[in-house]
This record gives sequence, structure tokens and C-alpha cells, in this order.
Amino acid sequence: MLIRTYADIEKLEGKDALSDAEWALIENCKLGEPTVLGDGKLPDGPNSERNIRAGLLRYLILGGCERCQMREQGVLLSGAQIVGKLDISFARTVGGVVLNHCAFDMPIAASQAHLDRLELSGCRLLGMNAESVMVRGDMCFDQVKCDGILSISGGEIGGQLVVVGAELNGSEGQAFIAQGVLVRGGVFLENLKSIGEVSFAGAEISVQFSAEEAEFNGGDGLSLNAQSATIKGGTFLKHVKSTGEISFMGAEIDFQLSFEGADLNGGKGRAFNGQGMVVAGGLFWRDLSAVVGLIHLNTAQLGDLVDDKESWGKVSLLSLIGLTYGNMISPMDLTFRKRWLKLGSTYKGQFYPQPYQQLAKFYRETGHRYEAREILVAKEIEQRKATREAIREGKVRTESWLHPKVLTALNFLWDSATRLIAGYGYKPWLSLWWLGGMVVTIMFCAQLTWNAGDFAPNSPVVLTSTDWKTIADGPSENPAADWTDTLAPGKDYETFYSFAYALDVVVPVLDLGQTDAWAPSPARGDWGYWMFYLQKIFIVLGWVVTAIAAAAISGMIRRDD
Repeated sequence: MLIRTYADIEKLEGKDALSDAEWALIENCKLGEPTVLGDGKLPDGPNSERNIRAGLLRYLILGGCERCQMREQGVLLSGAQIVGKLDISFARTVGGVVLNHCAFDMPIAASQAHLDRLELSGCRLLGMNAESVMVRGDMCFDQVKCDGILSISGGEIGGQLVVVGAELNGSEGQAFIAQGVLVRGGVFLENLKSIGEVSFAGAEISVQFSAEEAEFNGGDGLSLNAQSATIKGGTFLKHVKSTGEISFMGAEIDFQLSFEGADLNGGKGRAFNGQGMVVAGGLFWRDLSAVVGLIHLNTAQLGDLVDDKESWGKVSLLSLIGLTYGNMISPMDLTFRKRWLKLGSTYKGQFYPQPYQQLAKFYRETGHRYEAREILVAKEIEQRKATREAIREGKVRTESWLHPKVLTALNFLWDSATRLIAGYGYKPWLSLWWLGGMVVTIMFCAQLTWNAGDFAPNSPVVLTSTDWKTIADGPSENPAADWTDTLAPGKDYETFYSFAYALDVVVPVLDLGQTDAWAPSPARGDWGYWMFYLQKIFIVLGWVVTAIAAAAISGMIRRDD
């Protein structure tokens, strides 16, 4: 029965007459006093001493009438069993609506209602449709147990939204829907347990969003949906436990987003989707207990990245394409960072160098130039490896007439050479070490060959002269040394210096006259035989190393990073 006036109440007789509990509620509402039925706790079931019909409750919530005027405090009721459907849709209430530890046997209807305050703490609900509701003060659902969808989509809350310690068992895959809601205070979901999606998609929250210790179970779908939400304060998901996907895709958070101590299980899908989100304060990714599923941070923008390698070590699927951050408060361990970047730089089978560029940029701008170079070298390794794989699989068209496998092999050789000799251009000084090592090797071998007597003048005139033949064919153990002795016929010939000879062989741009004057003779002994061929090899290697060094110094083998 719809009660609009006090006369409607007076007409109720017999079994429909008001109970003592209902008369007590009326009198207390007139006085602005709370009504506590029984022990004030949630009733176990229907109880004539606690039953309050929904029609009467609606009458009081809307302010009663001239003969039953409500005080500004509104309806203050606890421990009641609400019988029937409470429907205050499109209505304006008078004072607060505080129904604590009450049980409802039908879903509540409050669509587009206007309330000063709504508190349903500790209640048992079968669902609630409060879409586009307007609440001047706080809206509280803490310790609520709800079997059904609790919806406040499109609503506006002037104070705080509190759902602390609630147990929500949704239907049709949804438990709590607050899409597009405007909350001028904070949102508190601590210790919430939900089965079904909890959605704040498109919501605007003026203070903080806190869901610490909450347990979200979205099954194979979304567990917590904050896509495109705007949160002016911090977002705290510390020690949250999620089954399904937590999504902040496209969200804007003015302070921090913290996952410290979280347990995320996205199954075969995403565990966390932060694609395109903007977190001005930074992402806190530390001390996570477990991660299953993809962590998707493509195109996210972070002020800070605060993390640890143990938490990332629990991540097996990661995407960092387009992720940017202004600062990193975390380990500088290069081995860990290279593994992190390698894991997150491939998306749908394609390699993207941007994550490496971003980290190198941060290292360079903070004075860690060595780390920046190492990251860029790692980027080149992975990028070129991906290119070779694409060529081998025919994913990249080339103009070369060579077979893809041959082209891949040549590409590998060139990449290996540029990497080892000049660090892909980021470490051109490495070429000096290579040149130095080659010079020392040739100098050592040349000196041994000289001492063994296996060098000869590199001059047809000398080789055919009588003086040289006399020494070379005589008993001398080292004809070349005897030829240049101070009293020998060749005393004015080019003196042999192993160091100068090595420079002549290895460095093609130098001409010190040693290789023009002396050559190892393969016919004179083993040292001469091996030195003859070793010299040719090192001449070629010298050209290769010098060419790569010149290209590295001039920047021809890398882009300007």
C-alpha cells in the first residue's frame, strides 16, 4: 500500500494496522531520535517485532506530512526487517536516510533520487538501483552484504563513498556499478569482497581512491574497472587480491597508483591494464606477492616509476610499448633492467625499441651515461635479432637477390662485428682496444719470426743480389739480421722493428715502410710459413676494424640517440 498522508496510516486496521515497532519509528522520527529494534543487529529473518513495511519507510523518508512532520535528522533506523520494495526513485528526501543493520527482502529503487545523506551500513540487500542518484553528503555501504547488482551509475555524491568491508555477490557479471559517478570526497573500498565487476569507469573522484586489502573476483572478465576515470588524489591498491583484470586504461590520476603487496591473477588474459593512463605522482610496483597474466602499460605516462626487481620477476607477460616516466626510483641493476625491457618490448610478435630508448633517456638525463650506453647496445642486439628473424620468416621484403638464409647469415656477421668492435657505434673506443690487441699480436709473432730467421727483404733487387745470396745460402741462422748488421752489405737497409711492422700490417692508413722492406718467408721455416698467412689475415682485419671505427666515430652505423 502506498502511504502518502497520515490519514492513510489511520485507515490501516486489523492485520494491516501498524505494529509497535512502526509506531515507535514514527514517534522517534518526529523527535529526531534513532530507532533501535531488538538488539540493533542485523535480523536473521522476518520478525513481527522488527518488521517495517517499505511503504511506511518511504513516507517517512520523504518527510511525512503536516500531521507527521519529520525532524531535520531524517530517518535513523537500525535492526529492522524491511518488508516490501522500498522505492524512492525521483523523490526528494528530508534529512538523512540512515538504515543500519537492516535486512531488505526486495531490491531498493532509488533512481534519480535526491538525498541529503544515505547510509546502509551493515545491511543485507538484494540489489539496489540508484542510477543518477544525488546525495549531498556521504553515501555509506560499509559492511553491506548484497546479493545482486548495486548500481549508482551517473550519480553525484557530495561527500565520501564508503564501501568498506562489504561483501558483494553480483549477478550477470556485475557487483558494484559506479560508472560516470562524481564523488566530491574520497572512495573507500578497503577490505571489500566482491564477486563480479566493480566499475568506476568514467568516474570523477575529487580526493583519493582506496581499495587496500580488497578482494575483487571478476572471473574471466574485469574485476576492477576504472577505465577513463579521473582521480584527483592517490589510488591505493595495497595488498589487493584480484581475480580477473584490473583496468585503469585511459585513467588520469593526479597522485600515485600503488600496487604494493598486491596479488594479481588475470589467468590467460590481463592482470592489469594501464594502457594510456596518466599517473602524475607515479606507479608503485613493489613487494607484489604474485602476478599471473599480462601487465599492459602501453602508452602509459608516469611521473615516477617506483619498483623492485623481485616484483617484476613474478611477471611473465609484460608490454611496455610507449611507456614514459620522468623519474625512476628503483634498482639500477643493468642485468635486471635488460631482462625487464626484453620482456616488455615485444607486442603481438613485433619488436619495439621505444622502451629501451625511454630508459636510456632517463639514464642519460640523470648522469648515468654508462648505463644509458649499455641499454642502447642491448636495444640494438634485440632489434637486429628481430630483423633477422623477420627476414628469415619472409615477413620483410628485401631487394637482395640472396637467399633469405644467406642474407640472414651475412646480417648476423656484420651485426656481430659492429657490436664487438664498436658497440654498434655507442662504444667507438672499443675499436682502439681491438687495434691495440691486433698490433700486440702481430708484433709478438713478427718478433718470433724474425728471431727464427724466417724474414727476408721485400725487394727483388736485394733478393737477386750476390751479397744477399751469399748470406742467405751460407751458414747464417738469421740471414735477415746478418744482412743489416753494421758491417754487412745491407747496413743501410730499413732496420726491422716489430712494433713498427705490426702498425704497418694492422693500421691501413699508416705506411712506416716496414712491410715494404720486410716479408715473412714461408720457405725458410714454420714461423715464416704461418706468419706469411697471418699477415694477410690481419691486413684484412685491420681494414675491417678501421672501417667500423671510422663509421662509429662519424655516426654512420647508428642513429643519433
